[in-house]
Parts: sequence; structure tokens; C-alpha cells
Amino acid sequence: MSEAKHAAWADFVFRRYLRGLFRKSFHALRLIGDVPEPPPHLPVVLIGNHNTWWDGFFPYFLNETYLHRKFFLMMLEEQLARYPFFRKLGAFGIRQGHPRSVMETVTYSASLLRNPQNLLCLYPQGALVPFQARPLGFQRGLQRIISLSGVPVTLLQYAVRCEFRGERLPEAFFVFAPPRTVVPGTSVNTVRAECDEQELLDRLETEIARGAQGRILLGRRGSK
Repeated sequence: MSEAKHAAWADFVFRRYLRGLFRKSFHALRLIGDVPEPPPHLPVVLIGNHNTWWDGFFPYFLNETYLHRKFFLMMLEEQLARYPFFRKLGAFGIRQGHPRSVMETVTYSASLLRNPQNLLCLYPQGALVPFQARPLGFQRGLQRIISLSGVPVTLLQYAVRCEFRGERLPEAFFVFAPPRTVVPGTSVNTVRAECDEQELLDRLETEIARGAQGRILLGRRGSK
């Protein structure tokens, strides 16, 4: 597997590049509700729905803006081979369908959680899935990683939806669930995590349908 190789200069460059890319590609990024504040002494596992090409960039932006942890993101090995620069931002690879490689990645992921300053972003669906698809199809890797870490972690879930609402460019809407602490010896219930994610998606759909504006995290000039 390909491990992450953080480089401060890469974060410096990419942070500015990404904001410009968002401004060119979205009318606004909007937050429904608030971003929770996880306990500072625990590592964070951030999970969300996976239905757009942007899903690797959104959590990076949210972490840089609000959570301020050392960022790690699991992505497919073949994609990481095409974009090796992402390793310098905290991305590492998984080879689906190769049991030995998957176990290496699970072990590596668990080791990251032993540093309380780290944030590990996972997409338990394992593949791009349409926003409306039900069930979401969460896989059990999340449970294995947290169990293997052997330390208490904060599980933080968010949902995102991109929507066109009267502008030439889409808007991205985010909503978070309250963080919850998972302690060693407590089984992580994949079914519960999937149900919680589905509730977030349903809430987001309802808020967008009623015209909620939320709070602008980043927008083009004139965004309201």
C-alpha cells in the first residue's frame, strides 16, 4: 500500500489552490447547522456519504477551516497512483479485492488513530453511490479500523449534497451529526452508523427543499 507522506509546503500550496478551485466551480459552499468541536484529546474518524468527484476535497477543506487536525484520507490505490501528489496532503491507498493489501491498509489506518492529533477520513460505502440510493451499503472496514486501534476515538459524521438552485453553478450543502466517543472494547455498530448517515442525508434533502440558506463557508462574490 502507499502510505501518506505529509509535506508542509504541499498543504500551503494546495490550500490556496483549492479555495480558488471551489470559487470557480461552486456558487457557494453552505453549512446547515454548526460544525461540532470534537474533544481535543481524542483522534477523529470523519465519515460521510460518497457521491461526487469532490468528496476527497470537501473534508480537506472542512478540516483546514474548522477541525485543524493532521489530515489523512483513504482512497483507492489506482487513483492515488494517478495523483501521487495527494500523498503529501495525507492520502494513502487501498487495493480493493486484495485481502492482504486491505489488511495492511486497515492496520495502517488503525495506527493513525493512536495519535490524538490525527483526523482519519473514510467513506464506508467504498464507491461512488447516488445521493438517493438506499440502503447506503456501509462496509465493515470502519468497525475493524476503530477496534484495531485500541484507543478511544471521536466518530464524526457529515453529509453533503450538491444542488443547482437558481444559479449557473451548483451549491454544496453540508450538515454534521453530533460527535460521539467510541471506547476500546465497544463494538462500532456499522448499521447504526449507516442509519445515522441516512438521517443526515434526509435532513439535508428536507432543508434544501424548504430553501434553507445556511451559513456560507466559501462563495463567489455576490453569494447570499
